[in-house]
Amino acid sequence: MERLITYVLESVLVSGMLMAYYWVALRNRKLHGYNRFYLLGALLLSLVLPLVRIGWTPVAGAPVLGGTVERVENITRSADNGFHWVTVECWAGLVVSGMLLLVSLRRVAQVFRLKTRQQVSRMWGYDLIETDDPRAPFSFFNNLFWRRGVDPADPVNKKILFHELAHIGGRHSWDSLFAQALTSVFWMNPFFWLIRRELSVVHEFIADEATGMEGDAEGFARMLLQSVNEGQWLEPVQGFFQSPIKRRLEMISQFRRSRFRLLRMVLVVPVILAATLFVACTKGQAQPDRLDQAKLITEKKMQKFLELIKSGALKKQKIVLSFAGDSAGRSLELKQQMEVEFLTWDSSRSSTLIKKGQ
Repeated sequence: MERLITYVLESVLVSGMLMAYYWVALRNRKLHGYNRFYLLGALLLSLVLPLVRIGWTPVAGAPVLGGTVERVENITRSADNGFHWVTVECWAGLVVSGMLLLVSLRRVAQVFRLKTRQQVSRMWGYDLIETDDPRAPFSFFNNLFWRRGVDPADPVNKKILFHELAHIGGRHSWDSLFAQALTSVFWMNPFFWLIRRELSVVHEFIADEATGMEGDAEGFARMLLQSVNEGQWLEPVQGFFQSPIKRRLEMISQFRRSRFRLLRMVLVVPVILAATLFVACTKGQAQPDRLDQAKLITEKKMQKFLELIKSGALKKQKIVLSFAGDSAGRSLELKQQMEVEFLTWDSSRSSTLIKKGQ
């Protein structure tokens, strides 16, 4: 369980580093396709990098932030005190993850149930479902749910139709389900929630560009006034009115591409390398921490046995057997101290037997 906690903490740290770069250099930039794959890659790297084992250790004396993760593991072990609090907390976290996954699956099932109750028209590349659901229009996989009675030939409605078809063609539902599943399992990672939200907004940016309304903020505003957003939390569908409106209006109004596009994209490489070395530093720092912890346990055991020796409540043979399985990392000073105590204990034991024999 301690390893699971360590993995989650390292995942939080890696995702935080990647999200910090996104917030500074990529957010609200006209790099929508790139930002989409960056956010998905950030989720994957946050899961993979903590599993990486690199035989690299930091320079002696250099500050290593990642070492604190392993120290947290040691603290949880030493603070156990006989009751497995860590195990209880891990099981509680798994229960919460299971509940969030069930909520997500229930909402997905509701969408497919809605499809089965309505008439489906097979179109080229997608299924058109007319419904009275207030969330419409929205899309999910290759299903387009359209409000019954709304004319798709109307110029404004045609833009909305192109918007939803862009979601279907871009397979944005797969991205959303992937991000939502990871957020449900690793709900304790706040950066996963931010990534999931930003990914949803980037999907809307991509679909807005597909409508051909760049620079036409007035026409985009008319589309927004055409309907009302009644989406709910953890909704798996791609709704037209689901994301922040202000950011979409600002993005539609931008004519120029982002400055230093290539530099913003290339600088991601050193950020990923830094995150990788960060995890490697954590692994390199782990061994000294574990040795220090083992030494502390050994010293406590030594002290306990020395007290028993002095009181005469323990035999030398039992002491030797107890320490036979210990690591060879005990200090020479402790060994010599034990030998002196053994000699003192043997001499006092022998004198006592001689007196009894007399």
